[in-house]
Amino acid sequence: LIAGLAQTPRKVPRHMSKAKVEKRSKVMKPFIKYVNVRHIFPTRYVVDLDIKKVVDEADLIDAERKISCKKELKKLFEDRYLNQKEVTSEKKAAGSSYFFQKLRF
Repeated sequence: LIAGLAQTPRKVPRHMSKAKVEKRSKVMKPFIKYVNVRHIFPTRYVVDLDIKKVVDEADLIDAERKISCKKELKKLFEDRYLNQKEVTSEKKAAGSSYFFQKLRF
């Protein structure tokens, strides 16, 4: 079971106001799905988000409950995105900044 971002937040330069930053960060679109473990590409980055509290396997069976889980995930991701500087270790900070970047292939 994995959770991630289907659509990343937009870029935010330093000169933007707080209201504009919050507006640009609401663009996130989370996804939840089952993936074979062999299809996941391991990286050196670690993100310390406790997704198990938000998502339960039983919630993914019903469509309405899955939508509510996605909304809760969006709140969790937005909170972490807006409070990235409060992360304790450098490794976790690097992981959270990597998580919110758009992947370039």
